[in-house]
Amino acid sequence: MKEKKNRKYWQIGLAPLVPLVVVGGYFWPYLGYIAIAMLLFMLILSLFRGRYYCGWFCAMGSFHERLLALFSRKKKMLPVLKAPWFRWLIFVLMMGLLLSRLILADGDPKKIGAAFVMMWTISTGIGIWLGLLWKPRSWCSICPMGLFQGFLGMRAYRLQVGDGCRECGLCEKVCPIETNPGSMRSIGKVRSADCMRCGNCVVNCPAKALSFAKGADSR
Repeated sequence: MKEKKNRKYWQIGLAPLVPLVVVGGYFWPYLGYIAIAMLLFMLILSLFRGRYYCGWFCAMGSFHERLLALFSRKKKMLPVLKAPWFRWLIFVLMMGLLLSRLILADGDPKKIGAAFVMMWTISTGIGIWLGLLWKPRSWCSICPMGLFQGFLGMRAYRLQVGDGCRECGLCEKVCPIETNPGSMRSIGKVRSADCMRCGNCVVNCPAKALSFAKGADSR
């Protein structure tokens, strides 16, 4: 319960960064360096905690979960949002767009910042649209950075599924991106690059069968 409150406080504090960068960035593009700093932090953390950054420290994810959720229809996500081919297509398109803007920036610090402001603007726009119609954090299923860090740290800090799991399906319902840990009871751990390590399933599991392992046990 304490971790749940701590996560909530982190998200409430980080969510305002989205309108700050997206709106303020068009007047002062250097705000795009906030996105760069968070990107570097995310890549380092993912090596040790997988998508833990997504679940706890992502400003955009926090914005969707704490604000957008108030207006979302909270419908089940479209299957295509989970399809590997579609997710990698979004990754290639968005990374190609970012790379082209960075090349055109030609080392200009202001233009580099503007490139990241643009990426956050596009991501936020798509995320709001998806989040209003389906789950608030639907964007997180196709987020290029989430996809990348998931594979980068897939084996780190894995969610463990104990024998007490009843496969009731509650974990899938409370998961922001509909991961189903209970379906992996037979192997005892969640072998999914998508798990955001947010802990929602852990605190809501009626059988207390879910936990996070550290060190060798997390492999």
